[in-house]
Amino acid sequence: MALASFLDALRRDNPELKASRQAWAAAEEAPVQAAAFEAPTVKYTHMFTDLETKAGPMMDQWTFSQKVPFWGKRGLRRRAASLQAEIARQAYRAKALEVSSRAVRAYCELCFLDRALSILKEQLGVLDASTRVAAKKYAVGRGPQAMVLRAQVESAKLDNDLVTAEQERLSARARLNALLDRPPRAPLGAPEPPAGPDFRWDVEDLRRRALAARPEVLAARDLEGRRAVERGLALRRWFPDFMLGYQYSEIGSGTTMLPYDGRDVHAVMIEFNLPLWLNKNKAAVREARADLEASRWSLEGVSNRTLYEVEDLSVQADTAARLFKLYEATVLPQARAALQSVRSAYEGDQAGFLDLLDSERTLLRFELEHERQRVDFAILLAELERVVGEGL
Repeated sequence: MALASFLDALRRDNPELKASRQAWAAAEEAPVQAAAFEAPTVKYTHMFTDLETKAGPMMDQWTFSQKVPFWGKRGLRRRAASLQAEIARQAYRAKALEVSSRAVRAYCELCFLDRALSILKEQLGVLDASTRVAAKKYAVGRGPQAMVLRAQVESAKLDNDLVTAEQERLSARARLNALLDRPPRAPLGAPEPPAGPDFRWDVEDLRRRALAARPEVLAARDLEGRRAVERGLALRRWFPDFMLGYQYSEIGSGTTMLPYDGRDVHAVMIEFNLPLWLNKNKAAVREARADLEASRWSLEGVSNRTLYEVEDLSVQADTAARLFKLYEATVLPQARAALQSVRSAYEGDQAGFLDLLDSERTLLRFELEHERQRVDFAILLAELERVVGEGL
């Protein structure tokens, strides 16, 4: 499975992303609710005993009322809810980048383990050939038996490394399947190793892009904006809300001789609350001010951490790319040439078996480190994309 295809399946099937996407969708519905008026109330009163009025007995009464917040409160509530929805959107983006980074790590680890198994098997074949040479030398009296036993010990160690690598490979496949919401042993296909690393980005440009696009930074800015709106709402607690109403009273007829006998009564009402509890209102304003200040410091902290992470990951990625090229161009060719030279010298009794084993171990270590730098670069690049907030 190619990495691009795997990431497409991840964005479609990952449970964490589905949950975060639905949380964002839920938050998108909040602004309309926050700006809406409260439900109006209707009150019906029936008089079991007629209430006598000048126009006749009052029989039934209907009252309709609607609460109306003070000017500006509904708009501020909508704005606060909209900013919270934007925070939820940034949380989804952050989760998508974080899950993708974890997936790339697991995918690259699987690539490394596949390659490591191949390298270990190749080295085991080389070691077996050396063991046969040592056995022949011992058979004709040109070498001690200890060298044959030492070669067998090295072969056993490589066999153990193969078993360990295979177990880690199964774990890596299970991690990938878990990210795709599949059973641990579901088939995945052979992963494609990442291309040769090459760090070609300007770090200063990456810093600017991270501050402009990283979800955590944008969410912190939106939180600061929401806190400022909430402070505005706290200040408006000093202003009253209103209750507007209309009342209809049904009056019975035929009980008086007056010209308005039985005429129904219509009335309008206005009611408002009195924000007299000053200590409560002052405390709400102080709370909102402290929350706003906290959000500003939170934004400062996220921005500083972002700049550090961009710098750190860039250095690590550039180092991995340089080491990969160094191993490929210099270290590995020299190690292979050294092994070939020592093997020829050993076969001609010009070098000891320990020298041959040491050269083989060195080549094995260098080949594994070479592949390690390849996958480390891909992992670091995915981490850098998470921090920058967009693809590189």
